[in-house]
Amino acid sequence: MKQLNLTEVGNLPSSVKKPTYSLSQVKAGIVHFGAGNFHRAHQAVYCESLLNEGNMEWGITGVSLRSATMRDNLAPQDWLYTLSEIDETTSYQVIGALRDVLVAPEAPSKVINALSSNQTDLVTATITEKGYYLKNGEVDKSHPDITADLASLSAPKTIYGFIAAGCIARAKQHGQPFTVLCCDNMQGGGEILKQGVELILHHHSKEALEWVKQNVAFSASMVDRVTPATNDALIQSVAEELGVKDAAPVSTEPFTQWVIEDNFAGKKPPFDKAGALFVKDIHPYEKVKLRFLNSSHSMLALMGYLAGDDYVHEAISRKDMAVFANAALTKDVLPVTHVPADIDGLDYIAQVFKRFQNKRLPYRVLQVASDSSQKIQQRWFPAIEDAIKSDKSAPYMAFALASWVCFVERAVQGKVISDPQSDNLTKWVEALSTSDNPNASDLQNIKALICIADAPKFSFFQNSDFLREVSTNVNAISVHGIEKALSQFLSLNGSK
Repeated sequence: MKQLNLTEVGNLPSSVKKPTYSLSQVKAGIVHFGAGNFHRAHQAVYCESLLNEGNMEWGITGVSLRSATMRDNLAPQDWLYTLSEIDETTSYQVIGALRDVLVAPEAPSKVINALSSNQTDLVTATITEKGYYLKNGEVDKSHPDITADLASLSAPKTIYGFIAAGCIARAKQHGQPFTVLCCDNMQGGGEILKQGVELILHHHSKEALEWVKQNVAFSASMVDRVTPATNDALIQSVAEELGVKDAAPVSTEPFTQWVIEDNFAGKKPPFDKAGALFVKDIHPYEKVKLRFLNSSHSMLALMGYLAGDDYVHEAISRKDMAVFANAALTKDVLPVTHVPADIDGLDYIAQVFKRFQNKRLPYRVLQVASDSSQKIQQRWFPAIEDAIKSDKSAPYMAFALASWVCFVERAVQGKVISDPQSDNLTKWVEALSTSDNPNASDLQNIKALICIADAPKFSFFQNSDFLREVSTNVNAISVHGIEKALSQFLSLNGSK
């Protein structure tokens, strides 16, 4: 079977949507760090809409900070790939917005050149929580990759180092202003990027640091589109529909949302023409996404794993888990969360759960549960904090946190833990066997574990009543299993 490429795209079936523009005319005005599935199903599709409307300056140069896999898959395809939008029916679209993928460790100078080019007006990122090197909410200056970039920018290790190196080169040539936009599930992601870049520049170039303060905007956004990992079934279905092989198709749902902080230096992409929303205050939108969608996604993934489920849609099909997730959001989280006026909190929550039920878009629980020590800091802890500060109980969040404790123990034992703190999580599990109290439900053991997730920076870490609830739930899950423990919990809390 022939491979998808520029030659073959014109021969595809009429049912497949194709670029209506000349790819040779596209200018890459965007440099994007983390050209994985989410970016290719989300931001790149917005760019594709602009290109199809004749806005030819918003093509994308992708950057991979680690792996060469995406570059190797897409280069033979002239960077084209298929978007499979799955609901009750399936539609297919070939995306041409991505025009190159640079592998940073192999060609750091090419990445820096792209960042320093006046053609680049926007730098974006979907590198997941671990790519920001956070410790206690701040950039971890002691991390080896950060210290390496503080020592030298000849071959940067981090997104901060690359952007800093690009800024130094751009400042020297008195280049055009540009914007750095966080597109990850991070509260205040723009400020975090600013903090990291300025940290690096403070060590390397005070002149460039001053230039950045005058010429670079650091902004945040709220992004939303369910995008699972690519599997063999998707590759096969795309090949059958298109009649050519695509090594890197991506599947997604019809729903998509992008809310962008309206804070730009230099050219501003007209993403609103493609359905995005520009707002002055991004924080309420970030908070809603993290506390409702991302929060419940993690709950269902962790509890689903404990119940033996492979996919999130299997977890939410369990009545007790669906009831629990809904109650956690409506009873513990919604009352302490400011929701923007244009969003109905209860409707938003209902829509989230409907999307999770899409069996045709399977999302592996272990994919969602990866990096959980980082994710729960953003998705759970602030809501727990707000509830306790408001003198409200948060029993459902206590059970959710207990499920994470049990997940860590089980995942380490099963050797399926995937987390930037996996070494420390493994040490915690190993220490249980030599502890005076080898039970995960022991209060001191729980505190030791959630310390790894930076819980001490939140005041609930000192709230003995809340932590005792967590301990009680850990014991129940450990003794009875997640299903019976959850059933008993719901009965006790009036949700059955």
